[in-house]
Amino acid sequence: MWQPQGMPQLLGFLSGLFVALVALTMVGVVVARSMRRPSNPRESTYISQDISEADFIHQQSFLLQAAQDEDAPLKILEATVSVISGEQYQALTSSKQAAVHEAISVPRVVLQNVSDKTVVGITLIISDKAAKTKRGFYIKEQSIKPGQRFTILPENFIRVGGNPARNPKFWLDAADKSQVSVRVVAFFEDGSLWVNKDQR
Repeated sequence: MWQPQGMPQLLGFLSGLFVALVALTMVGVVVARSMRRPSNPRESTYISQDISEADFIHQQSFLLQAAQDEDAPLKILEATVSVISGEQYQALTSSKQAAVHEAISVPRVVLQNVSDKTVVGITLIISDKAAKTKRGFYIKEQSIKPGQRFTILPENFIRVGGNPARNPKFWLDAADKSQVSVRVVAFFEDGSLWVNKDQR
């Protein structure tokens, strides 16, 4: 069959261009997938959410009690709060209430899934025995695999917008911070859940 002069060269060029485009597309897919993976497979990460970092100067950090049974499938490894003075609390929040002795932030909590099932939801409960108050916070649509760790940040307790530390809900009255504890309820991929024995 007759072909115009230069047609074989043109076909060869187009074929090479097609192969190159396919190769670049495959590289792009691999890079995109690698960017979506956590940098550390042992650490589970939130589904993308926009949070603002709290900006304040704290006096000290304090470890809260972890109220959990020995067989807890989602272990609280650490629950840390920041401590500020009553005067700092009033300055940050513009609160008109009488100055408390000191205030503590909502906690930064590090958890680890020690079960053989994937955790898809968490309820974190903060209890203050001295003040006889409780606060709950539910985190859904997660995928914490067996063995993975998961960190709840203080900023996750506050809606997006401005400096979270200026929101009174970022803080707890710490008349006796040694009486403040945290516990969790774990929701699993198979539809089951786990709570401490005293909650059943």
